Amino acid sequence: MNDLYYKPSGTVPIAGIITAVVISLITSIGLTIAYIALQWFIPFIYFNFFITFGLGFCIPLGVNLGLGIGKVRSPKTATILATICALFVFYAQWVLFISLMYNASGSMGGGTWVRSSFNLDGFLYAFSHPEIIFKAILELNEVGTISIKHNIISGGFLWFIWVIEAVLIIFIPMLMASSGKASQPFSEQNNKWMKKRDLDGKIKFVENKGELERELSSGNFKILKEHLTEVGDAYATVSIHESPGDQKRYLTVTNISHTVNSKGETKKNDKVIIEHFLITDLSF
Repeated sequence: MNDLYYKPSGTVPIAGIITAVVISLITSIGLTIAYIALQWFIPFIYFNFFITFGLGFCIPLGVNLGLGIGKVRSPKTATILATICALFVFYAQWVLFISLMYNASGSMGGGTWVRSSFNLDGFLYAFSHPEIIFKAILELNEVGTISIKHNIISGGFLWFIWVIEAVLIIFIPMLMASSGKASQPFSEQNNKWMKKRDLDGKIKFVENKGELERELSSGNFKILKEHLTEVGDAYATVSIHESPGDQKRYLTVTNISHTVNSKGETKKNDKVIIEHFLITDLSF
């Protein structure tokens, strides 16, 4: 059954991985600068949580951009690159924050520093001396870097917050990378990524995934062509990844349902049932 699903070739072109690394590094640097700028001027714990989550989410987006342009079809390589970028961003944001701290006017005890300047030589020196960064982190933990209702947070609670930030920055990219661009259908024949096409019409909501898999594996695609005349709150959609001239195409079936919460608001729920199933039926 697994042979009927798309499997990345694992190909890592030399020029492609170089391209991916360069693009990933550039985006990682940009994200680090943006992250520290936001933290510097808005040092509130609730806001910091959202921007930290956003940082963890954006790192693999930059990696996927590089992998896509470089045509890298190896999820393992994607995970390694995303992990390296995440670790780089995590370390670099600390170095940048601390280097700005040493050039800032004011003190953290009074809230936030209002002015600072960036010194490249100082940044590079601090970047290459992790012992300086570790010592500075210990000192920062004593005075605090963020506040809750104008109360400066320090000590054990601040360590706890920093651990959560580390988890978000490092592990979100690791988890997202393996299912990112490198795992998407690629036409080895045409040497390019396949394009996704959504089929017109809606089909019956899939209640039994195993039954649908058996039908598709036997070459019976009739159910995918039986469009609903009336679409209710639950149905399924069909999409195909394809490339001109390539007989291999990959099918994805997604269940969609709509629920109404206590406030009367409608929520759309998507759940992929079949993903990247190999088909050769040209009638789609």
